[in-house]
Amino acid sequence: LLDVSRSMQTGNPSKFDYVRKLAAALCYVALVRLDSICLQPFAEKLGDPFKLGGGRHRFQPVVNFLTDLKPGKGTSFMKAMREFISEYPQRGVAIIISDFLDDAECEKPIQYLADFGHEVILVQVWSDEDRQPPWEGELDLEDAETGRRVQLAFDDVARAEYTAGFDAYTARLKEVALRCGGRYVGLSTSIPVEEALFGPLVTSGALQ
Repeated sequence: LLDVSRSMQTGNPSKFDYVRKLAAALCYVALVRLDSICLQPFAEKLGDPFKLGGGRHRFQPVVNFLTDLKPGKGTSFMKAMREFISEYPQRGVAIIISDFLDDAECEKPIQYLADFGHEVILVQVWSDEDRQPPWEGELDLEDAETGRRVQLAFDDVARAEYTAGFDAYTARLKEVALRCGGRYVGLSTSIPVEEALFGPLVTSGALQ
């Protein structure tokens, strides 16, 4: 499941580009192993899926599909996960690649997916500025998905509190994944995809 909501367009490089490259790499590994794959984009609801099986010679259609993907709107994990369970009654390995930014909590939909029988692997992707915003002073911020605006004063103390809150959120996501019998991987877009693939994804057990 590939998050294509508007918040994924932020960062440099953008999270949207990063997760597409990461999804392509994971699909290549699956095709080499002759596994069947389904790429399922989601934002506020499920997008059009892409299903494929076979060997590495069938990788180009994966690249074409990911290249043609367009960002969606807001995020609704609950709606997307309910649609996913309805659309795919068979159980399998569900890899969710996302920044997990949703006004509503993500924990319950993830638990719902696991309770249905899927093996859940959470891959949280963030840009460095998501975790440690570099800005300082009086800021006028706009939510990438809802358009809501907020004004705040940002300094070193606020930055430290924000980073602590971000880390606490990632810890909750990891706890949910482990409680569901799944796995969690956190990736910054500053980590090259090939390093992420053969580093954190392997050491976490998400990729074997």
